[in-house]
Amino acid sequence: MKRVILPSILVAAVAIVVAQSPQGPQDQPSAKTEKWRPVAATTTKKTPVRVLGQRASLKRPGHQLDFPDICRDPQGTLWVCYIEHDGTEDVLWLAKRSGANVEPVAKISDPGILHQPAITCAGDGPIWCFWGQTGDGDVVHLMGAKFADGSRGEILPLAKSAGSDTFADAGVDRRGRVWVAWQSMRSGEGDIYARVLEPGAGRWSDEIPVATGQGGDWEPRLAFDKSGSAWVLFDSSRGNEFNLYLTRVPEPGGRQGELFEIAHSPRYEARGDIIADADGGGFWIAAERGRVRWGLDVRGHGAQKGLNAQRDLVFGHFDLETKEFAEFPVASARKLGAPVNLPVLGLDAAGDPWVAYRFFSGAFWRIGLARFDVGRERWSVARALPDSNFGQDRRAGFCSGADGSPWLAWPSDGRSNKTCLVSGVFLGQIGPGVELPDGPAGAPPVAKLGEPFAASQSTPERPANDRHHWEHGGKRFGLYWGDVHRHTDVSNCRTGTDGCITEQFRYAYDMAKLDFLGTSDHTDAAKKYDPYEWWHNQRMADVFQAPEQFLSLYVYEREQRWPWGHRNVVFAQRGGPVVYIRRDLYRNSPWQQSLPAKNGLREINPPELWQILRAYGKPVALVSHTGATGMGTDWGRYDEIDHEVENLVEIFQGARVSYEGRGAPQPTAGLRPGEGYTIASGKEKAPPPPQPIDDFGKHAAGLYQNALAQGHRLGVFASSDHISQHVAYGGVYLEEFTREGIIAAFRQRRTIAATDKIYLEFSCNGQPLGSIFQTGENPALSIRVDGTANLRKVTVVRNEEDHHVIEAIGGHLLETSYTDEDPPDGEVRYYIRVEQEDGNMAWSSPVWVTVE
Repeated sequence: MKRVILPSILVAAVAIVVAQSPQGPQDQPSAKTEKWRPVAATTTKKTPVRVLGQRASLKRPGHQLDFPDICRDPQGTLWVCYIEHDGTEDVLWLAKRSGANVEPVAKISDPGILHQPAITCAGDGPIWCFWGQTGDGDVVHLMGAKFADGSRGEILPLAKSAGSDTFADAGVDRRGRVWVAWQSMRSGEGDIYARVLEPGAGRWSDEIPVATGQGGDWEPRLAFDKSGSAWVLFDSSRGNEFNLYLTRVPEPGGRQGELFEIAHSPRYEARGDIIADADGGGFWIAAERGRVRWGLDVRGHGAQKGLNAQRDLVFGHFDLETKEFAEFPVASARKLGAPVNLPVLGLDAAGDPWVAYRFFSGAFWRIGLARFDVGRERWSVARALPDSNFGQDRRAGFCSGADGSPWLAWPSDGRSNKTCLVSGVFLGQIGPGVELPDGPAGAPPVAKLGEPFAASQSTPERPANDRHHWEHGGKRFGLYWGDVHRHTDVSNCRTGTDGCITEQFRYAYDMAKLDFLGTSDHTDAAKKYDPYEWWHNQRMADVFQAPEQFLSLYVYEREQRWPWGHRNVVFAQRGGPVVYIRRDLYRNSPWQQSLPAKNGLREINPPELWQILRAYGKPVALVSHTGATGMGTDWGRYDEIDHEVENLVEIFQGARVSYEGRGAPQPTAGLRPGEGYTIASGKEKAPPPPQPIDDFGKHAAGLYQNALAQGHRLGVFASSDHISQHVAYGGVYLEEFTREGIIAAFRQRRTIAATDKIYLEFSCNGQPLGSIFQTGENPALSIRVDGTANLRKVTVVRNEEDHHVIEAIGGHLLETSYTDEDPPDGEVRYYIRVEQEDGNMAWSSPVWVTVE
């Protein structure tokens, strides 16, 4: 590394006092700025430290102010853009700080559904704002607009493609050119593009491909060298693991530049930030670093297994002359709490970098701050930023003030637990003040997790573009794989390690290589799923929508206890009602007026849920799960099920086991040697794999085979839940790959469940899986299996009994037929179970046949 030697300086951390502002005019928030009072802080040596600085906050009662970004114009004025949500729509606002005031100035966007704004000031004066906005087909388009001479200019569509274009970052190079870089999902995976605007030019350049076609490339961040070139830091899943890359952006019309690897290791490195150093000779870079084999083959419980587990920070310097990266471990970051997320960087007047990052405090995330002394190559202690309480996935933003001191912008709703409150936007000046003590030296301690391979991990996975088609009955069905049961930090369980919604979609796109995903946060498990949280998760689902490539669904989980059962509610369209379990929550919700619940028992049980969803009138489906546990469904409690909305059971759950039936085979995929099954909460005793589970105790009535025996016509699906990764695949046979097509196939039970992408075709007398029909002939079953490893056994299950078993298959392919010459009287149920030699399994939905 080319050392940057700078004098030591006095630097202060930040303390903020949230001011409750009176409500302003209806079309703009109120604002208030004040000096921060000195606040006692404590070093690791218990020495009091005075913390000084200026602060400002923006609040508007009843309106969520969120996702701020900050810049400074040549006159020294600080500008902030942020999203305001009023309960029905989003608007992008621009505000400025001048002297002692912070004032909202102008609405920048049209109303709609907005994502991650970015702001910068052009060399010739205008303020430029960029943001993602949901358009036709629920695809997010990249928009931009400038503010000059007191008014907003034309809103420009800067990227409108077949997939969402957003995650914008913006900046100005030393020649005064405005740059914007973003992530596009148009190809079915993340690609990075940029555009540039010359000073005084009348139009933006054409799109500049920065990183495309080599794997999922994510969340670009811009920085500029002293020659005026733009550089982009991004992370990529190329190589089937996430790592950081840096590249120079080519000039318009140029070829993609050389990629430089940043801090590559077997661990997850992603979601970074970058800033030029003080002398322009290189860049400071920070990012998240997570667990090894991220997103691959995990089952069971354990805090160190989730997508956000073992998360700490990467920090270092990239030298432009040598093209080498020198890392300086941030040993102090995890002292405040862990995991740590979303680092952002700023420079103080002496050129020392500051890092601000989110850390988990036990119920929510706060912001931590630390300074790196360049001359001494030593980190300070980390300090928590008061009044920064919020969720995991919220970036802060740095900007240098006129005196060179860094300013930070961030959102917070001031929560004291998981409950969502009303968010405001905050600004704070870091220093000048007092010197922070040194933090601990050396690398941070990392939780250890052994990673011995399970048998299934030696099975090569199918490529993401390996598409199976089934020609049947004159129709051509495509088999598409998805998951509708994954939790984010919004849920009130496993908050720290499950991962935010962006991580869930990173996993789905690039590691599980799914075709669709819906995250399923709890409605009212110890906290209410706030309408703003539901709005935000739907907003984020749109961010990852790429029609014909990848579909995002709108999902939540009703975690109603035994005997009624947990259910995931899956919508094809935005805006579906959150039908809380607690009646009082629902009757006080925004959906009560149009879809009323009556007075009644404390809880809204499934029959009333079905009625509300029927009245909703748009495509929706229910998937029940964890059947034979205290979270499951006693199928004997239901005389009948409303098959307009409920037709599927999660027969296998990656976080736990298969709930097919007593003594049914169990998949061992994803289990480490010596690791036992997890039936429910992680404490239940179960036989060691690969033995089946015979005893589900008092909850055995929730097994899938009992549902069939009770006469309920339910198909099968598989999903993950919580920390599980890469071992749960729900397959859907579709004529058209659309959100509505998925719901229609759910309703028709045209589904399979698997622990890997095992291709399974099943029909009876020409009727596909999921069908209910009568026939005058004996049931003739047609079966075709294309496994991912050699097949050990394929079983025809008739009326919940193993009826016809095929063994000694001798490969991964099986194509066979079987006619039941002596079917029982009445309606007969048949489905297929597949077992592979590597421990992976698959199941088909049944057919229901009545022989007349």
